[in-house]
Amino acid sequence: MIEIYRNLFILICLGLLIWGVVSVERIYQYPFFMGMIFVSFLLPQVFALIDHPSPVTKEALERVLLMSSLCGGACLIGYQMKPNRIWLQRLNIPLDQRKLTKAGIGLTAYGWFFYFLLSRTPPQTTTVGTWTGPATIYFFFSQVLNIGFGIFLLKLLKKPSFFNLILTVIGGWYLVQQIINGRRQPTMTLLIILGFSLWIIYGLIPPRLIVIVALVCMTFLIPLFGELRGDFWTLVFSGNWQEVLSASQKAFTFLLKGEVLELKNAALFMDTVEFTGSYGYGTSWWDAIVFQFVPGQIVSPELKQSLQFKWGAENMGVLIDRYAYIPPPGATFTGIGDAFVEFNYLGCLSFAFIGYIFKHLWISAVYQKSIFSRLLYMGLVSPSMLALTHGIARFWQEAIFQLIFIGIVTYYSKTNYARPYNTSTT
Repeated sequence: MIEIYRNLFILICLGLLIWGVVSVERIYQYPFFMGMIFVSFLLPQVFALIDHPSPVTKEALERVLLMSSLCGGACLIGYQMKPNRIWLQRLNIPLDQRKLTKAGIGLTAYGWFFYFLLSRTPPQTTTVGTWTGPATIYFFFSQVLNIGFGIFLLKLLKKPSFFNLILTVIGGWYLVQQIINGRRQPTMTLLIILGFSLWIIYGLIPPRLIVIVALVCMTFLIPLFGELRGDFWTLVFSGNWQEVLSASQKAFTFLLKGEVLELKNAALFMDTVEFTGSYGYGTSWWDAIVFQFVPGQIVSPELKQSLQFKWGAENMGVLIDRYAYIPPPGATFTGIGDAFVEFNYLGCLSFAFIGYIFKHLWISAVYQKSIFSRLLYMGLVSPSMLALTHGIARFWQEAIFQLIFIGIVTYYSKTNYARPYNTSTT
């Protein structure tokens, strides 16, 4: 069954990519860019885990391969569902451009203020390596810079001017810094946001051949970014291609050895929960939201903890005792493991639901030209990828953040009239 599930997963990954390449404008849509993450992030780990499964049992390996296939298929199934007309009507919010500019300037100033505080606040860490203390609050609010960047990028492309260019650079510099530091997810996010913006404003799409070459390169670049971090761009700009190739081979070889695999963490955690029966039923996602949005420094740690369920808290101890395996610090259990831990195999429907959300945003952003939907679409690209690489809980955390601040911008900037709903788009 291992070979059958492996081949099924490969076919589903190829199906997601072919779905996008057949009609090139689909490369900015949810099934395709999720397919890229499945192929570049998860597929190499599938081969590595099959070749080096220890301490994962045969049954646990089959389970994680089947769940991976279900989650990949759910991305396309959810996206193909018929959209809800009421949702589309509510997404069609007209905005005043002058007010939107003021809101973007306010967000950018707000974000850089908290980034300044963050740069001067050494972060405190917990025993598992996560941040705590004031630095978490500063980092939380500094993320609004990405929303300001989205506002000014759309304005720059629609109406090029020196003023819009300066605002775009100021708003996007934070994201560029993350890319310079070798962060993989911000790099992918920026590419998709730029491509999506060029598509909806000018209808520009890259040639199909370039898309295919980029897909192949991503499989090698993601491990390489993880290996080199900030040194990647230093080597590239220095022209030291021999060192880049050597590091790429080293990173990919290390990945295929299977010593540190997020998918292995997922397989073991899924097997542990199957053994204990301590499923979360969505409570860990709620706990993650409380962790993100309830500041313990203000309301007290005791009150914050009282708002969390913490079901299945014993699962980690069972995993360690049962397998004599301790997940590496900072390691994730992936969205595959996270979804299964909450709802067993039905957890794959979380990917379908995210796809259903993106379907509405795409129709509203492209056909109804809703600025609100365009900003939210760009804001959710990164969380959707984190849903696979880090966990579904990360998507809900980031999505709520985007809804709050884009909602504030929209409320401030909206006009008193509404555009008619275009029924031909559905």
